[in-house]
Amino acid sequence: MCAIDIPSTPMKKIVLLSNSFNSMTQRIHLECNALGFKSIVHIYQSEQSVLDFIEQERPDLILCPFLTKRVPEKIYSNDSVPCLIFHPGITGDRGMSAIDWALLKKREEWGLTIMQAAEEMDSGDIWATQNFFTSRLNGNPPTKSSLYRIECIEAAVKGLHNTLERFLAKNPPVPLDYTDPSVKGTLMPMMKKADRKVDWSLGMNEIVRIVSASDSQPGVLDIFGEMKYFMFGAHKEEHHQYPPSTPEKTILAQRNGAILISCGHGESVWITHLKKLNTKTQKYFKLPATMVLPNEMLDNVPALSEPDLFLAFQKFPSTFQEIFSWSSNGVCYIWFDFYNGAMSTAQCQRLCKAWDRIMETDKSGLIVLMGGINFFSNGIHLNTIEASSNPAAESWENINAIDDFVKRILTCKDRYIVSAMQGNSGAGGVMAAIAADQVWAHGNIVLNASYKGMNLYGSEYWTYSLPRRVGDTIANELTGSTEPIRAYEAVKVGLIDKVLCDTAGPFLKKVLEESSKLAARADFLDSIAKKVSFYTVESESLMQKCRDKELNAMKVCFQDPTYHNKRKAFVYKSAACACVKKVEGADSQASVKYIVG
Repeated sequence: MCAIDIPSTPMKKIVLLSNSFNSMTQRIHLECNALGFKSIVHIYQSEQSVLDFIEQERPDLILCPFLTKRVPEKIYSNDSVPCLIFHPGITGDRGMSAIDWALLKKREEWGLTIMQAAEEMDSGDIWATQNFFTSRLNGNPPTKSSLYRIECIEAAVKGLHNTLERFLAKNPPVPLDYTDPSVKGTLMPMMKKADRKVDWSLGMNEIVRIVSASDSQPGVLDIFGEMKYFMFGAHKEEHHQYPPSTPEKTILAQRNGAILISCGHGESVWITHLKKLNTKTQKYFKLPATMVLPNEMLDNVPALSEPDLFLAFQKFPSTFQEIFSWSSNGVCYIWFDFYNGAMSTAQCQRLCKAWDRIMETDKSGLIVLMGGINFFSNGIHLNTIEASSNPAAESWENINAIDDFVKRILTCKDRYIVSAMQGNSGAGGVMAAIAADQVWAHGNIVLNASYKGMNLYGSEYWTYSLPRRVGDTIANELTGSTEPIRAYEAVKVGLIDKVLCDTAGPFLKKVLEESSKLAARADFLDSIAKKVSFYTVESESLMQKCRDKELNAMKVCFQDPTYHNKRKAFVYKSAACACVKKVEGADSQASVKYIVG
């Protein structure tokens, strides 16, 4: 992306006012810093705290990348310091359920608009707007959270550049004018539970669309047995047959934590996750569906076998399938697309089995780890750990299971391995990626290599892999801070090797092109030969020492109440997960409260 000319004196200071330090806020914060602005994040706790903070910092510009709370009048009425809202909708769209309505109403094109804060919500003058298509060439149709995390954030970054150029040039924004025929948006009400309701007489594509429009928040409410649950993770099923007399909304089968439910037109749909409706006395969190439903509802539900691991090149699953692979021209691509990037003990074990089978049956010299479209990986699965009868023991099983997978990457001597990071990654997911020989990414991903958010030492062989890539000093900086890093900075410090393109859209095509070129190079076999000569008994002994050191530290962490409290706060997303963090601007530090995760 092109740089923006910033006056040398004085440096422009930007305050980011946000509900939480979410993916949008992180990405905009990092982009402001990369452009040379002095970016400071402040989490909205109360109107007075916001006013006090703005008075203290005296910024030149206020940006609200993720804010659902009302901006104080004293701020939006101050013409000398513009306060701008990032709204995930096209020009003219207004309301709290922007993406929900766009997906539910099958809008082919949507957008993100940066507008002036005003007394009436989303009615301010327009600083920038960027549109995008809601359909994708690869994989399943996007969910609400996926569209926000990928297309909306990419549009926000482009809009940020346009906005800052306008701001620095002192060009005024454009008033919102509904008489302009190019203004396609309108005021929409807050979406209600009734608007999201699933009619099980509909076909699988319609049900997937309805659930996706509410995933990952708030989900679609329905009743199974006598309990109310929110549904998430809908996938179509194109192969399973069942008797025509089967009533709609019958649980037909289960596989890897998901349930298959009959619907209209003789079709069926997978639901991977459920969350019980909160009561006055009990709060619940999202889990694989079979962990939530009562045992008696699943006793007679058959478990379907794993679908074929090997799919035709560039074909995506036509069922719920987390792990699959492609092969072409001496390259094997391994996908592990886990919900929200979390990897449970069982998922890690299945991934290890898939890896072993691929190594036995596929002789491709180049292995490309694809992760998932939304996340490469986020490490161990905190929700399933929290739900276990013994969270400390389950934490231990989970970290060992993910270590077993990373060990396979590190000790694979006869193949060259590349990690292709399509989405954001955190903690152990970053360390799993850098275990490969090369790491590729696109410019819009954000990485957080730290375990500090959960008060963990970390494992996944990070004490072996990370210093080898970035050196001891930067390794300590990355793991000792909770500050995220964007892809271009990750290349500069050596954390990853290449940024293939700026955005997610063309990334898969670039990966296929780059990997085919790599496998076809005359010296490619020499690269593998170098690996074989490197992996001596001594190097494998060092890897094991690193793993032992990490796990000894993690064993202590898993007994520490701080870890359990932080995990519980993260899982329930309660106010207890606010903590103090240092967010660094171009040359400054500011103490910031933010919501972990």
